[in-house]
Amino acid sequence: MVIKSREMLREYIRADLFRYCGKTDKKSLRKFKKKSAGFRFTYYMRMCNYYRNRRILKYIIFPFYKIKKNRAGIKFGYDIYELTDIGKGFHIAHMSGIVIHKDAVLGENVSISHCVTIGQTIKKGEIHIPVIRNNVYIAPGAKVIGDIRVGNFVAIGANAVVTKDVPDNAVVAGVPAKVLSFNGVGEYVINPYIG
Repeated sequence: MVIKSREMLREYIRADLFRYCGKTDKKSLRKFKKKSAGFRFTYYMRMCNYYRNRRILKYIIFPFYKIKKNRAGIKFGYDIYELTDIGKGFHIAHMSGIVIHKDAVLGENVSISHCVTIGQTIKKGEIHIPVIRNNVYIAPGAKVIGDIRVGNFVAIGANAVVTKDVPDNAVVAGVPAKVLSFNGVGEYVINPYIG
């Protein structure tokens, strides 16, 4: 996913900010860039995504935001590539240990906690990467790996290892993860951004 216009960039940042505080004003933007490790990193990630493909600015502004993003990633423990296809309203709940494969696809209003891995598996020399739909909550320590699809309004429990497709509205947990109910994500996706 490439952010192609300034309006698109503003929309992504507004959506991400709304997930943290339920507001989109400039005062909240300044406050959460300082206060929230997750939002600060996401902000730099979105800026990198936008400026990486600008004609001249990719040589001037992109390196500045890339350094900021990398420093924040090292400081807070996030390994997320700026061009990873992550929808609007991305929410990182806690610091440390978050790894997302660069080719993974995450929908809108996805919430991730600490020590979460969204990664690949390799079978017969082919790389398999997950696709996660909209309004999904991934609890601390969960692993989502392989060529799988996680549906809409799904809650993935703490330390779950998800290696198979998950249907819409499912609650999964365990190693390997199994469907426990179809009660959906409930209130785990705070301040979902509608637009």
